[in-house]
Amino acid sequence: MRPLAVIALALVASCDRSSARRAAGGSGSSDSSAGSGGAAEGGDGKAPLSIDPWAPPPPAAPETPATRQRRAEAALARVGTIEPVVARLRHLGFDRDVPTRYQKPDEFRAFVRREIAKDLPAARSRDLTAALAHLGFLAHATDLAGVEEQAMTTQAGAYYDPAAKAFFVVMVPSSDLMLDTMSAHELTHALQDQHFDLERFLPADGKLDDDAATARRFVAEGDATLVMLLYTMRTMLGDQLTPPVVAALRDQIEKLATQDLAALQAQVRSQSALFDGMDTEIQKSIDAMDDIPPAVLVPLLDSYMKGALVALTAYERGGWAAVDALYRDPPSSTEQVLHPATKLFPVRDRPRRVTLARTADPALAGNVLGELQWKIYFDLWKVPNGAEAAAGWGGDRYAVTRRRDGRLIGRIATVWDTAEDARQFADAYAASLVARFPGGGPLAAGVARPDGGRVFVRVVGDRVFIVDGADDTAAIDALVKSTKLD
Repeated sequence: MRPLAVIALALVASCDRSSARRAAGGSGSSDSSAGSGGAAEGGDGKAPLSIDPWAPPPPAAPETPATRQRRAEAALARVGTIEPVVARLRHLGFDRDVPTRYQKPDEFRAFVRREIAKDLPAARSRDLTAALAHLGFLAHATDLAGVEEQAMTTQAGAYYDPAAKAFFVVMVPSSDLMLDTMSAHELTHALQDQHFDLERFLPADGKLDDDAATARRFVAEGDATLVMLLYTMRTMLGDQLTPPVVAALRDQIEKLATQDLAALQAQVRSQSALFDGMDTEIQKSIDAMDDIPPAVLVPLLDSYMKGALVALTAYERGGWAAVDALYRDPPSSTEQVLHPATKLFPVRDRPRRVTLARTADPALAGNVLGELQWKIYFDLWKVPNGAEAAAGWGGDRYAVTRRRDGRLIGRIATVWDTAEDARQFADAYAASLVARFPGGGPLAAGVARPDGGRVFVRVVGDRVFIVDGADDTAAIDALVKSTKLD
């Protein structure tokens, strides 16, 4: 699927609305109120009318597709006033105006479905789903193309399309301030595209491994999220971010970044009422967030607030020029963006390239997992201290093949920062096997799988090798011997 820079519903819901209210001029309401005065005036514009303070508020006008479209079009009409604010905050200028359009939810769903089908056609989706389920990164087999579509339509309030050089509003909250905040986020993506070429930065041709591609999304989404937060605080800012403002930003972002998936899901549900008249299919997607595998949903959500920490850490070290530099020399792993203060700055902890030997069996899937997916894996199987076990990551590669008899064989080779990190990972992985295959027997003999295969694990210094589904230790002997590390 071609890269789309999406503003997530969860992000809009989780932003500090109190700072947004201060940015709006101290009003207790989160909505724009242009043209409203103090006391109500009479029809001749002279004497104030008497208002009964005990009268019930008038009923809200019913939401219709037409009223929703008018609200969206009004928001898009304000983009011209938001552009210079975003340019000043981000210290980049617009080379050209950004086309905008309201895209109805059914149009967006159809667009997403078409784009996903190009990158993940049915056969490939089935193979990748089977491979990740076999390795335990999915709790059960599902249609990955379908859940990616659900994740996008669940989260997308608006998006910028680098191919079309335009941004689209998809959801229309009742708050004008929230709409303008969404616009600020997407206009930042337009700035990124005009200055750094997002199609080149986020290529859709598969040249980047999955982990490196996710790391780059942390940069693009984190940068836009940081600017979006600054937009909500704009009345308190001058031309430079002062140390107290940076400290306040870091505190706010760190609190939001440490929310786990359950907390984010609960917040999205509680805030979804802000989207009056939301399309019923998108509402169903929000209600069904629990059905989206963490392997798909977590990288999408983490790229915003954890990505904002990446952008802020760069800013603290060199201003916006240091943030710009991340597009010219991008991070190459989620390890770097999950630990920007130690693994990205001051010196990068670069991943080692792992190469697996080819086998005679046809391949279903193969790629780099990375620290983030290992963290998600350990969370999925409720392994204690799983995040710590994943944090010593130094590189990996997996491949899943299908034997003639139909059995799947997974091979994973990993390298860790130290031998101690390798042992910690191996212990955590062994604990995950107890959860995945209850009664599977001791690890030394190979943990038995229901399909007849066994899981073997071997630690060799700072490396850990896994064969998932083999008959005996010959497969892991071959993996250890044939794997190359650069």
